[in-house]
Amino acid sequence: MITSKPRLVGIDLGTTNICAAMVRGRTPRMMELDQGKTALPAVINVSGGGKYVIGAAARDLLVTDPKNTIYGSKRLIGRQFNSLVVEELRHYFPYEIVEGDAGCAAVRLNGETLSLTDLSARILAHVKAQVERSAGETVPEAIISVPAYYNDNQRQAVKEAGARAGFTVRRIVNEPTAAALAFGFNRAFNEKVLIYDLGGGTFDVSVLQIAGNVFEVVATGGDSFLGGVDLDNRVIDYVLSDIRHAHKADLADDPVAMQRIKNAAEAAKIDLSLIPNAVISLPCLFEKKGRPVDVTIPLSRECLNDLTSDIIGKTFDICRKVMESNRLNTGDIDEVILVGGQSRMPLVQQLIERNFGKPPRKGVHPDECVAIGSALLGEALGSSGSVTLIDVLSMPIGIALSNGSFRKIIDKNSTVPVSMTFRLPTPKSPDACFLSLDIFQGDNEMVVDNEFLGTLRVPVAAAGRKVEFRLNTEALLEVVVEMPDGPQRIELTTCDTPLILRKALDEERQRRESQATEEELSRSAAERPGFLNSIMRLFGRS
Repeated sequence: MITSKPRLVGIDLGTTNICAAMVRGRTPRMMELDQGKTALPAVINVSGGGKYVIGAAARDLLVTDPKNTIYGSKRLIGRQFNSLVVEELRHYFPYEIVEGDAGCAAVRLNGETLSLTDLSARILAHVKAQVERSAGETVPEAIISVPAYYNDNQRQAVKEAGARAGFTVRRIVNEPTAAALAFGFNRAFNEKVLIYDLGGGTFDVSVLQIAGNVFEVVATGGDSFLGGVDLDNRVIDYVLSDIRHAHKADLADDPVAMQRIKNAAEAAKIDLSLIPNAVISLPCLFEKKGRPVDVTIPLSRECLNDLTSDIIGKTFDICRKVMESNRLNTGDIDEVILVGGQSRMPLVQQLIERNFGKPPRKGVHPDECVAIGSALLGEALGSSGSVTLIDVLSMPIGIALSNGSFRKIIDKNSTVPVSMTFRLPTPKSPDACFLSLDIFQGDNEMVVDNEFLGTLRVPVAAAGRKVEFRLNTEALLEVVVEMPDGPQRIELTTCDTPLILRKALDEERQRRESQATEEELSRSAAERPGFLNSIMRLFGRS
């Protein structure tokens, strides 16, 4: 089939599921990706023989082979292994997270270290094959959506994964922006909308001004560690606590039992968006004294709300901060659009109406709108005057100062593309051969709480010369240094972890070890009060 331009697919690379859409005859449609279904579970299993299983079949292996089955990688891709974020995440997954090439977080499966970019590329290659099978033609190009709150390293990693999968990635687009396109493209709206995007692993909020086919992001924010999986974890903890109380058994270190509990907790949470009461039923979950034990735990919507209300509350705190950053109030918002499967939760919809004085807009599919918006953007690219996107930087980018503080070079909510310049400092040592600047991205005043993007390393002769930080329309960073023979683009290095981060990790490990010791003392004391009193006196505590 001969077409005027290459075929393009819009891809929503979700934490829980992946969706894809294409435009046919000016109408977007969802593509079948997994056994006739449009949602492909974002799960991949790697066997000892190097065989890759992807989608629902891989999800089934979470119970029997949890150490070699990767899920939730959207939270890890593009992150540095030696970071506080990954240090925290390493305890939440049954698979082994290790240091890979260039200091990035990777996974060890069957004794082999694999990068998360490569695993994502495998999944995207599977998506490409399924899309082409469904479309009946080659689909060489893609637009891939990412959370608005993704940093530069994560955006670069996703784009690289798409390229390794065989796509020409025309653009990386923020998920809330894609959702706004699905809502307002070619509908002649003149409104200010808030996109509330609560997915499986991330939360984004963006305020956009829509005027015809001009989509201008006014402000954006989010949390890449806030999503449906966090609600699942609360239910899992509730189930484990009930089992400990009723059966005097601790299953936290049993990977097969934990995966069954995780699946049941997620299913119950989903059911409670439709019905007021659910039952978590786990027959033969474990053995006690040689006999199988069945576990049955009722869970009501009210109980779920109690368990998770603080998590949902955080999303509205973020909404408030995003609006305050641009001096907006709830009365300025014409429509609230819900995106992401977790936004179906009745508590979310109740709080939307309570906080904004209006119910969320119906008619936008929370699971499909990001893929559809990405496809519509792809169809519009290259068509004169069809759509204009004006996006912003979600987190500031800057450099580390010697005292560990963060100096912003490009501010949050700066319209992209944008560039800012500053001058390289003079080296402190007269014998120095190179100048090094550690570059970070984040909202915090101290660099240890931000994401390390890499180190700029140039000859000492460049001291005092201009450095330019350039961001393109995808909010991807390029660093250019004014050298004697003209401006030169410099690649950042990430192999060496900055001393600041190494110290922070050591302090965090010491804090956790101290906390674990105190918790162990407390547990022992519950059984032996006299022992607790003597230990407390020894440490000078009453």
